[in-house]
Amino acid sequence: MMTVSFDDFTEAFLTRITEYNYLNIDEDTVEATIDSFMLRAISEFREVCGSLFDSFDTARRKVDINVDSEIDLHEVIDIVTEGMVVQWLNAYVYKQENLENMLNTNDFSQYSPAELTYRLTNLFNTTKNSFIQKVRNYSYRHGNLTELHI
Repeated sequence: MMTVSFDDFTEAFLTRITEYNYLNIDEDTVEATIDSFMLRAISEFREVCGSLFDSFDTARRKVDINVDSEIDLHEVIDIVTEGMVVQWLNAYVYKQENLENMLNTNDFSQYSPAELTYRLTNLFNTTKNSFIQKVRNYSYRHGNLTELHI
């Protein structure tokens, strides 16, 4: 078992996105937002690999992960980070302004707000499918089939 700081997930997440809005708000709010992305991604991962995450200490911002090696740990961080990107994109897909523009746009041109929402939705679905596939692949490679309730 290895203890991992929330900061490890945050750093990996921030290398995958560009979020200029985070520059205009205080650090505690950014930290809380990113932590919520991480906890939601982990909760989805736990549905498939429940025994992987042993405990959370939200006060100390640490999580215990049941892995045997650094390579496995980096794989878990990568998968959780992918889930965090899904959570981050989710906010853009369901942003009220984008939905209103899509519903009010008569001209579905290449540069219309409706086209932007369509592309964001496609990106979100692609990223979510990638996250789901990574979780499944991890469970197949590291899971114990005798624990399945078949």
